[in-house]
Amino acid sequence: MPISRRPELEKDNPVAPQIYVGPRRKRALARKTSSELQAPSDEMATRLQRLVEAAEQFVHSMPPVQETDRERHALLEAISQAQGCLPIEDTAASRLRQASHTR
Repeated sequence: MPISRRPELEKDNPVAPQIYVGPRRKRALARKTSSELQAPSDEMATRLQRLVEAAEQFVHSMPPVQETDRERHALLEAISQAQGCLPIEDTAASRLRQASHTR
């Protein structure tokens, strides 16, 4: 079996030279990956926004009973953390957070 003179063709060879990628190709790859990453995040933001709105409606529908106050507070904290991931806008969620701090 002949010994290969081209180490880049050998599988899993750590000493094989890396294939040259020029600046244009690097920029094209960066644009491609950034556009692929942005599309799911927009979808994720809308899903998270829907979840926050549903959680707000649930919190507002609950009667203020002392037994459920701990769970209600945990849900309000989760809503606040979720809003930290969303773009800032004047929504009902921000008004809810202000109202919960005044209690």
